[in-house]
Amino acid sequence: MAPTAPRDPAELDTRRRRTARHGPTRAERRLLLVVLLVLAVAAPVGTWLLRDRGEGASTGAAPSADGAIRPRTYPAGTAAPPLRLPPLGGGTVDLAGYRGRPVLVNFWATWCAPCVPEFPLLHRTLAEHRADGLVVLGVLVNDSPDKARAFVREHGGTWPVGIDRGGRAVAAYKLVGLPESVFVRRDGTLSSRVLGELTPAQVQAQLGPILRG
Repeated sequence: MAPTAPRDPAELDTRRRRTARHGPTRAERRLLLVVLLVLAVAAPVGTWLLRDRGEGASTGAAPSADGAIRPRTYPAGTAAPPLRLPPLGGGTVDLAGYRGRPVLVNFWATWCAPCVPEFPLLHRTLAEHRADGLVVLGVLVNDSPDKARAFVREHGGTWPVGIDRGGRAVAAYKLVGLPESVFVRRDGTLSSRVLGELTPAQVQAQLGPILRG
């Protein structure tokens, strides 16, 4: 038989006080935990979360204990999704055309504040490792090509940039935010990816496997 509701007002008040003292229910605690985990994993410092429009929302979740955003590594043999995009300039930006060379794919936009300081770093990295065959490819996300051309000229971008119209590349690479960089081995397989603004130490650490293999 189901328990009957108490009729005594004093008993009702006692039960309310007991519930308040015990705090949130188990279901409420689980929901709160899920929300906190999503925020902690998906939004590291130096990242602008992707939105449906060409806008960004800066985030302030804590990085890892050493202050860096930890990269995600891929199992050996994980093929990079196809990446064939119309460019800011002429021709076509096609990842498959660089098979046999290590590739750093950088997803960015002009409205992404952390993307700005990455450009000089990418420029230096490309110059330092040109003899190793390194390729840098940019992917413009949710942005105006005209704004991007002006941005590239202003910040010294010298590498090919593809325009991700319709967000197909974002979906294929399961992007979370901008900037996000993907490191591809010479054989066309994925090595690692870094969400958030790259640091020189991160670039060198992630380049090692793709320059060797």
